[in-house]
Amino acid sequence: MLSLKSFTWIALAALAIVLIGAGCSRAMAKSKPKSPYLTLFAFNYSDRYLYDTRVDGTWMGGVSAYTDSGSVMGPLAPRTDKPITLDVRWKLSGRYDLKTNTYEKVGPLEPRSAQVTVRQPYPADPHTLLLHFYADGHVEAELLERGKDPWDLRREKIPEGHIANQGL
Repeated sequence: MLSLKSFTWIALAALAIVLIGAGCSRAMAKSKPKSPYLTLFAFNYSDRYLYDTRVDGTWMGGVSAYTDSGSVMGPLAPRTDKPITLDVRWKLSGRYDLKTNTYEKVGPLEPRSAQVTVRQPYPADPHTLLLHFYADGHVEAELLERGKDPWDLRREKIPEGHIANQGL
């Protein structure tokens, strides 16, 4: 049978272990980013709809002509400062006519792909992987830190006459 003194020391040791474990887990939770996954977002500066767009196999849907995509959950945030290259694939679809604000069918879908190196330096707490699709077919990518609005980084204006500019 344990004496009161032995029982007290065992109880104190158990309590200390529990408190140390709780403190360590709380400290580790604070050091991790809120989400290890990035949000995918894209701007399209061309007159073509980008159909079935994928980044390293992750589907992000379509990207409207002259405007943007919706945002979707993307790949894991990088855990390195080394250059990252992405495999970006899409299919060119209809051509956007600014006079009628409609898409014109231009033939079968045209598969495209690009190996895109993400611009450095990377933010400490990346949240969004932003892609820029240009009319000449090249693609650029950058990581945005949490709280940064992708709309502040649009590189080309939406053309006058586009339905997105009506009512502004």
